Amino acid sequence: MNHNFKKPDESGVSEAIGFIIMFSIVLTGIAMVTLYGYPLLLESQISSDERTMEQTMITLQNEMKILTFSNVPYRDISIRVSGGFLDAIDNGNSVEKFTISYPDTAGANVDYEFAPGALRYTSGEGDTVLSIQNGALVSRQKFQTGSAMVAEPRWFFDDSTKTLVMSLIKIKADREYSLGGIGNLQMSMLDKPETKADINFIASLGVSQTVRVKYEPDPDDDYSLAWKNYLTGDSVLQDGFSPSGNSYQINGVERLVLKEYTIKIENL
Repeated sequence: MNHNFKKPDESGVSEAIGFIIMFSIVLTGIAMVTLYGYPLLLESQISSDERTMEQTMITLQNEMKILTFSNVPYRDISIRVSGGFLDAIDNGNSVEKFTISYPDTAGANVDYEFAPGALRYTSGEGDTVLSIQNGALVSRQKFQTGSAMVAEPRWFFDDSTKTLVMSLIKIKADREYSLGGIGNLQMSMLDKPETKADINFIASLGVSQTVRVKYEPDPDDDYSLAWKNYLTGDSVLQDGFSPSGNSYQINGVERLVLKEYTIKIENL
């Protein structure tokens, strides 16, 4: 008696195993892309947004210069805030302040305090904070010490006449403004700049004098290092201001010109 046994068809099993292997490879690839590729892509996007906003803030700083040093009283700028928020901070709510110390025409000491206000960009996913304050663009990283000056204010010392000129720029905002995405920044300077000091020390006191600058930061938004490096560097004068305690001084000033400009944020 003959018995004929057929081998089971193994092709279906092989196809199933192959499908499982291919599916596993695909899932592994997706997992690898998600685990390693997406964070890199996100980091690249954040970095791109922050670089874009640095250029935008430089543009806004230049627009403020146009307001303060030309006869144009009003600026309307279309901007795109990338990856974060742009806030206008009224100088009345400004924690940080500058103190300029100098003698008056009678020789009595004057301490002129100035709160600048700010236009501040804060990255949403990244760590960068950019702030236009007192005519300068400064930057820092969240939760870290240290800061840097990206673009300088218009302060200078004329070595031939020993004249120190300091332009103080105040930002006013009648309410809280914040922008994320695309919008318009409208700002004006309708009031003439105020001359807070224009003193010829040689004519009034007979000798050159010392002028001191003190920067007191907001503990939560500290740009001390940026202002220190600016004042002690060669941007204002060749040898820089000399550190003196928590302030910076320049000796041999024969004339001091101190002007204050007020820029109002009309809308954001």
